[in-house]
Amino acid sequence: MTIDPQTLTLPLVIMAGLIDGFNPCAFAVLLLFITFTMGMLQMQTNYRYGLMRVGLIYISGIFVTYVLIGVGFLGAISFFSTTHAVGKAAGFVSMILGVVIMKEYFIPGGFGLAIPRSMHDMINRWIKRTSAPGIFGAGVLVGLCTVPCSGGIYLAVLGLLALQSTLAQGVLYLLIYNLMLVIPLIAVLLVSSNRIVVDKMIKWQSRNRIRMKLIMGLFMVAMGFVVLLII
Repeated sequence: MTIDPQTLTLPLVIMAGLIDGFNPCAFAVLLLFITFTMGMLQMQTNYRYGLMRVGLIYISGIFVTYVLIGVGFLGAISFFSTTHAVGKAAGFVSMILGVVIMKEYFIPGGFGLAIPRSMHDMINRWIKRTSAPGIFGAGVLVGLCTVPCSGGIYLAVLGLLALQSTLAQGVLYLLIYNLMLVIPLIAVLLVSSNRIVVDKMIKWQSRNRIRMKLIMGLFMVAMGFVVLLII
């Protein structure tokens, strides 16, 4: 029995985007950003509006960065590949990255996929900027640096989107993926005006960070397998 990639594309894109939205790197940095912003704005009368404003600018930086990275890769795949070789390679690499990220659950320490330590100070400096361009720049930087955490999911999705009949159709699915990606981040932002809730989310994220990586790793392997199966 053959599998029609067109039938699977939309459900897989939606599911992959939502799971990617919970990736531990972006999630942890968002909570750090919210904590800093709360301290900076708590004396203002329009505190909630200010928090939503800077939070949405920050998330939009992540969204735009992910979209541009995806469009670039998708365009390259469409231009250079007249066969499905690149899509198969993306599925295979996704499976490898999934195994690497799952390693941290079973064998903590050593090599893993995370934001490079050399970028931590730079991200913190950008997070502390109060201007809209500075806040947007922080989102761009985090978007670039969190690709190693969940790049396997993105690669598998790009491999799947390479099967679309036109580049425009692939880009449309890519936009859907990235909208799903920011939904969990926006949901966290909407409930973040309560400091008690934020503290509970930080504790939950700290306790479940490794489990989240296990789930993401399993999903990367599954997505890579699906891509290899239908290409």
